[in-house]
Amino acid sequence: MAEAVLEYLDIASGRTYVDMTIGPGGHSQLILQNAPESFVIGIDRDEQALSMAQQRLAKFAGRFRLFHRRYSQLPQILEEMGIDKVDGILIDTGLSRDQMLDLARGFSFESTEGLDMRMDRSQKLTAYQVVNEYSARQLQEVLGSIGRRREVRKVANRIVSFREGSGPIRTTAQLAEIIAATIARPSKWGKKRHPATPWLMAIRIEVNNELQELKDGLHVAAEALLPGNGRLVVLTWAGHEHHLVRRELRALQKPSPSEPPAHPNAESPQPLIKYLTPKPLYPDEEEIRRNPAVRTCRLHAAQAV
Repeated sequence: MAEAVLEYLDIASGRTYVDMTIGPGGHSQLILQNAPESFVIGIDRDEQALSMAQQRLAKFAGRFRLFHRRYSQLPQILEEMGIDKVDGILIDTGLSRDQMLDLARGFSFESTEGLDMRMDRSQKLTAYQVVNEYSARQLQEVLGSIGRRREVRKVANRIVSFREGSGPIRTTAQLAEIIAATIARPSKWGKKRHPATPWLMAIRIEVNNELQELKDGLHVAAEALLPGNGRLVVLTWAGHEHHLVRRELRALQKPSPSEPPAHPNAESPQPLIKYLTPKPLYPDEEEIRRNPAVRTCRLHAAQAV
């Protein structure tokens, strides 16, 4: 959905954009190519992704700067750069293809490497700790993020009983086998989707604190946009992301006071954005044919007020 991303960002020469999940730099490259004299601030928690972006954007030297940070650290980054507001911000959620294909990272159910799943490999918490040290109740809370409530307890209890009887679960492939043997495989998943996929995603979300980071990222992004013109574009790839982004953007468009005003004349919270896509955009059939991976992608866009 690259064309739609550029359209809703309303890119133009001389403007400043933030790619809050720069990854290998694909979207930033398009911005720099199509908006002469523009500047991109690239953020990612994955140092390997930043290295790839640095190489990809090398020909645009002087027009970008990269930061090894999280979404929520955008205000500190802008302060470091002496920037008050920006013209556009892009958030591309979830896992990159490069991260998934790198079996050493432990994201894929095929990985026989260590049970890791960290986007930022400098952080301490890993999937190994979540799977082998969390209690059954804690695991139920983690697995519940994917919404399959009726099977959550069964999967959590099976993980705990396995590690108590057979020792630590050491690889993603081993964990995927345990989960697959615990639950029936719904026919709607089809042959190409491993039954453990959503459960592994839930553990990845916990390891990387993805839901809270996304929520915080949306709020700091809305506050950093140039009033009246700044644009925010968010690409989501899974149900929990779709719902969270729609909920938070609606809240930013129509904020409600968190507590009663201190006095009758107190001002009500002001909206930060106008939601441009109340119904998220879907990829068209031609794009899905060219790249089946985008079939679950949704584009959300908003404009600062």
